[in-house]
Amino acid sequence: MEKRLLLAFVLSAAILLAWSVIFPPPQRPVPTTAPAAEPQAPVEQPSEPAEAVDETAAGHDEENVEPVVSAEAMVATTEESVALSNAVMEIELTNRGAAITAYRLLAYDGDDGQPLDLVQTVPLDEVARPLQLITAEGPDDALYLVERVEGGAVFRWSDGRGNQAVKRIALSGDGYGLDVEIDTAGTLAASRVSVGTGMRDLAEVEQNSRLALWGEGVLLADGEVTRFKRRKVKERQVLAPASVTFAGFEDAYFFNLLRPESGPSEVWVEPYDFGVGEDETQRVLRISVAPRRGVLRGQLLGAPKEYDLLQEIDQGVEKTLNFGLFGPISVFFLKALRWIYSVVGNYGVAIILLTLGIRILLFPLMHTSTVSMRKMAKVQPKVKEIQAKYKKKKSDPQARAKMNQEMMALYKEEGVNPMAGCLPLLVQLPLLWALYKLFLSAIELRHAPFLLWITDLSAKDPLYVTPVLMTATMWLQQRLAPQAGDPQQQRIMRMMPLIFGIMFLQFPSGLVLYWLANNVITIIQQEITLHLVGERKRGGSGAKTKKRKDGKA
Repeated sequence: MEKRLLLAFVLSAAILLAWSVIFPPPQRPVPTTAPAAEPQAPVEQPSEPAEAVDETAAGHDEENVEPVVSAEAMVATTEESVALSNAVMEIELTNRGAAITAYRLLAYDGDDGQPLDLVQTVPLDEVARPLQLITAEGPDDALYLVERVEGGAVFRWSDGRGNQAVKRIALSGDGYGLDVEIDTAGTLAASRVSVGTGMRDLAEVEQNSRLALWGEGVLLADGEVTRFKRRKVKERQVLAPASVTFAGFEDAYFFNLLRPESGPSEVWVEPYDFGVGEDETQRVLRISVAPRRGVLRGQLLGAPKEYDLLQEIDQGVEKTLNFGLFGPISVFFLKALRWIYSVVGNYGVAIILLTLGIRILLFPLMHTSTVSMRKMAKVQPKVKEIQAKYKKKKSDPQARAKMNQEMMALYKEEGVNPMAGCLPLLVQLPLLWALYKLFLSAIELRHAPFLLWITDLSAKDPLYVTPVLMTATMWLQQRLAPQAGDPQQQRIMRMMPLIFGIMFLQFPSGLVLYWLANNVITIIQQEITLHLVGERKRGGSGAKTKKRKDGKA
């Protein structure tokens, strides 16, 4: 029974791991869906200029303020760009549509070695750049007049007939993000404000990885996080939540979010496909928000998913970094990993040392499990005798109950606890899952080199050396471990290294390195335990001879 529980535990862990990779969790159902129709243009505003409104009052109650409408046309004649920068980011804007054309994070490199740009290149006419208006006719491409101010710029456009837009965009101090104020009037008051169309360009290797998350939609509304998978959004979704904390894009390591001070009336999520080859297509999402009464105040925040930074920003943004059910354990391991890195200066070495520390702490549990398994192996002949005695009475409940009673009496007589071998392994499952989620999401491992051919611990091993070594050490660990269970169960267990090896071919090399180091350390600890209990004679000949005599080689 104990061996079947152990087998069930190992198979369950493998199925759970494979299922989470092949079939990711479904996105949360949409809170509210409004009719997916294009907004109707409101009645055109009178051409007479409105009276100026006190700016202080506007800051307190933006929804009740009518923007000042210009009676004169304000249109630029040439296209020009505006650059904003601080120590952590570099922003480029264009007056065509008063939109962002580049949002570079200076501390992080893209696949081309240049500062990472959160604006994705998408060859579609429907592309709406961050902060660009989306009208009933499509993305706004008007030429705005530009007024440069300290730390930002003001973009103005008007046709002189009551239709106008004013955008004030400025750096949010020395950190990440842009402060945004948008006022529209006339037909433009029905426009939506774009958060973007997709997010950042990825290399082919990362695009083809099943584990890569990029350009996914994320929304925190009414206190709940909803995620929109690119491949699963088949048609336009129009949401009308009561309150919106943020809406935008995320991947495993970065996000680009619009954080309105007051909730927009609607959030739009639209899928678009474009060709990337002769017979391949790629899907991107276009996400936008519809301001109430044509007025939007808030922040456009593009930043890395760095744990300490997210905790500092707070206000729900920290929810974009999701370590799963055992998140607190993952956070503890992350802090330990970063501390070790501060000493050794190499994240690959830090992973090995962290694994060593964890295995040392878990050694008492492993020792208990191994000893219990050996005791169970010794009583297996007697267990089989009992099972053989009742073999022809399997359908008789009374006989089955009597068989179980005899087996429990045997366990008690031999001092064996059937669950003692499984419980220590069960305790380790949260730790293994926490490490798995950590190595998939920690931005510290992105583009972090280990040695020789492994130049990025967040990407797969390009030569597949570590997955092959991991498979070999799993097989060796099984060969050296106490063999238990019937022949059929043992055959299933012997297939596990191959199954795991195939799965781990596409896993980040940092995760594979952890598993490889864990296997090697476990083999060493296993041998130490078997020597302590007398199962390994000097030179190993005693144990092997005994196995041959018992016919259990």
